Amino acid sequence: MSADELDTPSGVSQSEGGHPTDEAAEVPAMSVSRLIVLHLVPGALATTLFVFIAPPLETAGYPPALAFFVAVLLVIIPWELGFVLRAGRRAGGGWLAAIGFRQPLARRAWVTVFPAVFAVSLIGFLTFSLLEPTILDTIFGWLPSWFVNLVPTDAVAAYSPGAWTLTLVVYALMNIFVGPGVEELYFRGYLLPRMSQMGKWAPFVNSVLFSLYHFWSPWSLLTRIVGVTPFAYAVWWKRNIYLGMAVHMLLNGLSTTFLIVTVAGKLA
Repeated sequence: MSADELDTPSGVSQSEGGHPTDEAAEVPAMSVSRLIVLHLVPGALATTLFVFIAPPLETAGYPPALAFFVAVLLVIIPWELGFVLRAGRRAGGGWLAAIGFRQPLARRAWVTVFPAVFAVSLIGFLTFSLLEPTILDTIFGWLPSWFVNLVPTDAVAAYSPGAWTLTLVVYALMNIFVGPGVEELYFRGYLLPRMSQMGKWAPFVNSVLFSLYHFWSPWSLLTRIVGVTPFAYAVWWKRNIYLGMAVHMLLNGLSTTFLIVTVAGKLA
């Protein structure tokens, strides 16, 4: 095995000149300014809508998380999924035609790479989340409680069981399946392959911009960068967005399950 082969991400073939060639290499790189806009705008718009609808929905008796996921449904999903679908049609193929990094992943990689990447991301999230209360208090203490605490587990009795049931069902569906699936298609499937001018820094820059896009929780910026970067690099290395989807969904599934169990225990 040559040195060039050792430096080549899995799923990428070598041309005669020793350069990686795959479906992502055929995608023209976007300008940095366009990449920044496409990474950040959907999050900014969704956060703006959330700020407007959360207070009235809370007054109506619903936890802030419901307002947030209404904003996700009305802004983030249409923007990100719509962008991918339109790009696919323009490419003259199916709905995934504009998505890069769809190289098949060997069964052995699912058994070895997936759990390793998941473990590294989980450790990153758990470790750096310990800093969030301090960051929140020192920098973002001015934010209203409904913005900071989407699921107020310390005030479960303030909302009816029916309001909690609706909120938690929507929370689980959106946070475990719909949100991560669409985000991975858009950020790692569509945008990351178009950052080729950044070379091996592309997954890291993608992770930073993805973390900044979460305007609704800026105190988690550092935690997200540390937690997302491992699976962004795994997607880039293995040229497989489904690896990122699986890690993202499992991470969100664990946190969501813990949240639901906590609320349900206090409702009982």
